[in-house]
Amino acid sequence: MGCSTADVASAVRAMAAVVVAHRDELVDLDRVIGDGDHGENLKRGFDFVVSALDTSEVDSPAAVLKLVAKTLISKVGGASGPLLGTAFLRAASGLEEVDGASVAAALRAALDGVSRGARPKWATSRAASFSQPAAGISIFA
Repeated sequence: MGCSTADVASAVRAMAAVVVAHRDELVDLDRVIGDGDHGENLKRGFDFVVSALDTSEVDSPAAVLKLVAKTLISKVGGASGPLLGTAFLRAASGLEEVDGASVAAALRAALDGVSRGARPKWATSRAASFSQPAAGISIFA
C-alpha cells in the first residue's frame, strides 16, 4: 500500500507542526553553537511551506516534495534553507510511487544531497547523523 499526494502533503504539514512546536527548543540549541536563529528560520520556512501547500495544486508526491524544496530554498536563510531544500529536492527525484522501498531510496537520496552539499564539514556530519539512521530503513523495504 502506498501513499497518495494528499498523504505526503499531510506528512509535510505534520512536520511543519513539529517544527513550530519545538521552535524555542531549536533556538536554545542553536544559541550554544550559533546565533540562535535556527528555530525561527525553520518555523518561518515551514509556515511558508504550509501556505504554499494551501495555495498550490500539486499532482504527485514528488511535486509536493519539490514545492517544499523550492519554498525552503527561497524562504529560509543561512545554510538551513539550501540544505533542507536540497534534501527535499533529491528525495523527490525519481519518486513515482510512495512505498517502503521508494521512501528508503528517497531518504538515501536526501542524505546524499545534504552530505555532498553541506559546508563546513561539521554541518555535513551533523546533517548525516540525523538522516543516516532513517535512510538505513532500506534494509526493511
